[in-house]
Amino acid sequence: MFGVGVAVVGCLVGWLLLTDSDSNRTVVGQSTSKRSTSVAPETDPPLVFEVTDDTLGEIEIMPPSTPPAGTVAPETTTPPTVVPPIDLINPAVVARPADQPQETLPPAPAAPPPPWASSTRTVRGGYTVTDVGCAASNSAGALDAFFAQRVGPMIGADYQHVYPLGGERYLWLLQDAFVDHPGRATRLGQARFAHNIGLVQHGTCFSLWHRGTSAAPKSFEGGTGETRATWFWPLGGETANGRLQVFWVEMLKDGYEPRPGDGLGWHPVRTWIATYDATTLERLDFRAAPNPGVSPIYGYAVASDGDYSYLFANTFEQNLQREGGYLNGPHSATKIWLGRVPLGRLQDAPEYWNGTTWSRTAAEAKPILQRYWAEFPMQPRYLGGRWVMAARVNGYWGIGDFDSDLAIDVAEHPWGPWTNAPPRVLTPRGNDPKMNNYHAHLMPWLDDAGMLVVSVSQNARNMVADAFPEPRRYRMTFVSAALATPPVEPPVTVPTTVPATSTTVGTTVPATTVATSAPTTVPTTVATTTVAPTTAPTTVASTVTSVPTTEATPTVAATTAAPGAAPGAVTSVASTAPP
Repeated sequence: MFGVGVAVVGCLVGWLLLTDSDSNRTVVGQSTSKRSTSVAPETDPPLVFEVTDDTLGEIEIMPPSTPPAGTVAPETTTPPTVVPPIDLINPAVVARPADQPQETLPPAPAAPPPPWASSTRTVRGGYTVTDVGCAASNSAGALDAFFAQRVGPMIGADYQHVYPLGGERYLWLLQDAFVDHPGRATRLGQARFAHNIGLVQHGTCFSLWHRGTSAAPKSFEGGTGETRATWFWPLGGETANGRLQVFWVEMLKDGYEPRPGDGLGWHPVRTWIATYDATTLERLDFRAAPNPGVSPIYGYAVASDGDYSYLFANTFEQNLQREGGYLNGPHSATKIWLGRVPLGRLQDAPEYWNGTTWSRTAAEAKPILQRYWAEFPMQPRYLGGRWVMAARVNGYWGIGDFDSDLAIDVAEHPWGPWTNAPPRVLTPRGNDPKMNNYHAHLMPWLDDAGMLVVSVSQNARNMVADAFPEPRRYRMTFVSAALATPPVEPPVTVPTTVPATSTTVGTTVPATTVATSAPTTVPTTVATTTVAPTTAPTTVASTVTSVPTTEATPTVAATTAAPGAAPGAVTSVASTAPP
């Protein structure tokens, strides 16, 4: 994906490459005038590089400080001043390389077909569905054991998103799945590929959902049409009034491969929203999102309390060359913005948090958080009566030796202040040195001990070389984490009602007039983050749109997905583990 060639050129800002002999990797650090307390020793043979600026200082790599165990630290929102190191010889590769050729399956054996073959069927909506087995429970350990193996025809996938459907049912949507219905593939390249795929969980049992046929599977959601250059990936969503709504981002393949360490050769171009029947999953609607922009993407993650559905926003920029390269950070994806709509009404035009209150104008939105260097892939939930989020530090650019890996934060309000619970170091399954992990996503339930269940995507750093021959490296892992209590906030002053301006829709959605009043319950002393990256991202722009709506606000404002929940309830969160 990224390739393994490394070109090193000294420059005025002072960047150097080092080789870390302990992990046999090449890392990038920032040259400073300070003396480093530890510099990676030379390798044998030594790494040869050329520096053209004689004034460069020595290298200093500064790991972030870690709070003592059992404490909750104040939120940290200032971008780092020292570039976190990355592995350029074996960079993180987290998606299927473009145009990878289909490999040949081994000859069909004389043995009976695989055990899942007899369950494969076509259901309403045109999906091909296959029963793939059951986990022992919904604990982190049981799910980890289940997904460590091939899940029926699915031998690998990543970027999992889980949406409660009501009762004991959940829809999982994943990216870049490799599907092998015959059961003969031993390599990823021998399987069929789909840019997205579904798993329906009922209790602890799962079925695989995709379009097409078992012989030629296609994506669960094809959007407005997939090509070799465009496809759709799932983001946030929730269920209300028997309908599941999911935000999808349309991705566009770039006409070049980014430099080593600069990410992946595609980027978001448009945000869409799909509506599905929560029982049959038949697609009922697919349209441009109320705010279809991608700078940022409102709907990157969705979570609800009893009053509003909150749209967390991120640019999801994966091609850092479009923003000047990895070294030119902090990048746009390190910021999180926030919008909201009435509970369960994701097709409404959102209000935007502007740092003190809510505005109808997208251009007035201010980030609620900014962290790390490359990306801040925040995945929030409302669980156990509080807001909680998980994030893999720096996403797939993070390195465990220098980052705390898994960040768990808690808050009283979705806009913050967010405070850090004790961090947890994430290691790939089996401590495999050829693997990395990314996209920490909270399950919508707590386990029987009241712990968070966190799913984490995994891949080989060099996917073609190390995951294609061993698909086990391209499978999710699961860990548990404590659910901390947010610090008690001091009393705040409640502002009076703030008038909101009206806006009209872009050319893709019929125009309407939006409401002109703002809520009266937003505190004015909330800590927010407005620190901008040292170099302005090249892809950030504001989009202001709204959509017509005739739906009534949901009359059932449930905030859990406990077994037996009413069909009309919002089921975006849960407070206890499903049976």
